[in-house]
Amino acid sequence: MSGVAEGRSEGTQRAPSAAPPPIGRLAWRVFAPLDAVINMAINGGVAWWLYGGRDDVSLVGPYGLPMMALPMTFILATLTTFFGWFNAVRERRAGRASPRLAGDAAWASRAGTESLTTGVVVWLLALAVVLAGRSVGADGSLGPAGAILAITAYAGLLAFLLHGRAVARGGRLGP
Repeated sequence: MSGVAEGRSEGTQRAPSAAPPPIGRLAWRVFAPLDAVINMAINGGVAWWLYGGRDDVSLVGPYGLPMMALPMTFILATLTTFFGWFNAVRERRAGRASPRLAGDAAWASRAGTESLTTGVVVWLLALAVVLAGRSVGADGSLGPAGAILAITAYAGLLAFLLHGRAVARGGRLGP
């Protein structure tokens, strides 16, 4: 033998593995940005489909931004919160994030309740903004590019904040 352990070459020996990163760090550095990009692509595409051929898009009127923003707010907030919990549980159970989570830890009902609650609260806040805009007589409009950019930015910001929050909250599950 040439001094190399049997069955291994010099270049294939593994270094001792480092401890997995805390889920809170992954929440804001990995999962929140990824979810923001995904939601920007999806909601930006839908906004382009809805508003791309229009001359202008009302800020508060019928067929304006609220037509897409209000349902999108509820759906995005609910789903991104649930999948944030799912991501935290998956990564912790697999040992790719700390603290490790037991495979039998109950999480789905808590995640579902928090997801629906978050969806309703965020939707009510968005509705309050729309109604406040109408009550003060905000009747401006945007061109199609501005409407698409506004929806895309709103979806990205909402997804980043809510998904990161949900992953971090899923990190506190268990003992």
